[in-house]
Amino acid sequence: MSPVLPPSGRPTREALAAAGVCAVLLVIDAGVVSRTGVGLAVVASGALALGTAAGVLPAYRAGRQWTACAMSLTAAGVSLLTTSLVRGTVLQRTPGWAELVGLLGVLCLSCRYGRPLPLMLSALASFVAVVRLFGRASSLFSTPVLDQIDGLFPLLPAAFALLGGYLRTEDGRRHTAAERVRHFERLDLARDLHDHVAHYVTAIVVQAQAGEHIAARDPDTARQLFGNIEKTGQEGLTAMSRLVRLLREPGTEQQAPVTPVMTTVENLVRRFSTPGQHAWLNVEDDLDSTAWSPQLARSVERVVQEGLTNIRKHARSATTVHVLLAADGNRLVIRVRDDAARQQCGRMRFRPSGFGLVGLTERVAELGGELTSGPMPEGGWELAASLPVK
Repeated sequence: MSPVLPPSGRPTREALAAAGVCAVLLVIDAGVVSRTGVGLAVVASGALALGTAAGVLPAYRAGRQWTACAMSLTAAGVSLLTTSLVRGTVLQRTPGWAELVGLLGVLCLSCRYGRPLPLMLSALASFVAVVRLFGRASSLFSTPVLDQIDGLFPLLPAAFALLGGYLRTEDGRRHTAAERVRHFERLDLARDLHDHVAHYVTAIVVQAQAGEHIAARDPDTARQLFGNIEKTGQEGLTAMSRLVRLLREPGTEQQAPVTPVMTTVENLVRRFSTPGQHAWLNVEDDLDSTAWSPQLARSVERVVQEGLTNIRKHARSATTVHVLLAADGNRLVIRVRDDAARQQCGRMRFRPSGFGLVGLTERVAELGGELTSGPMPEGGWELAASLPVK
């Protein structure tokens, strides 16, 4: 998995505070080291290490892994050369605090964002450079308090490497969670697009095909069908515009008016009826749709919509369609039935896409429900869903 990088932008207050701390460290180093070339080398190496820590993050953000690795190797190499120079002349009373902080920052960032090979090279070089800094401050750890922890100094870079690894793991978890959310959002969007497009386009095609056959012998009914086609097309455009608006303008879903689910279902059933094919809605008397959650109400609407759409597509001989909503204990049962024979002759009106029932099954399963579809013993076809009422 690729490392997850923070977004770029203007410096934050934290970044400005970090820059202030780095400046203080450089001032401390400049005030402690000797006024010689060696002292200047310590300060310069510290400035380079801090600059590298600040520069590798933009390099990682831009995807320049080897550039970041080269910067890390350069800072570590300069630190090792400075350490050799100091040990070959005179011991300083400071390891170069700016240098130490910078190298630890580089090590942590490498372990957090680096890819395997650049990570190993830069982390190893930074680790060795930090451990070697201990030799430049042996007298510092001879004080009564610090002399007890001098042996723990090599654990300091290990701790920062582990910190980088931990942050890398957390980044991966957040990335996985975000990908999971985006995956479900894409599925939900695909289901909504299919439901809207299939429902309205199917209604248009069915009525257009019916009008083609009856235009000559029944002009009045044909005119009615073509009027219905125009109305259905306008409703489809309105539904698609609403869906696109929700995608383009985040937050408009809270502003959009909410139609009661039973009103939506009644409209679906009412609009379904055509000459020679009538639909009926039966709702159990004690069914309280106002207590349904938004997810349940939306799923009920989609089950009814998909059932009616499939009847329009594949049940040309159906004359009666029943939509039934009833309670079964703590579950809601939705049934969409037709009386058509599935053994039909003639050309098929639609090529099955296979996405409608798949998306509906996913939607129902997310709520802990079950979806079934198949022929009934007395003839006809039934799409049934059982959903828990929460």
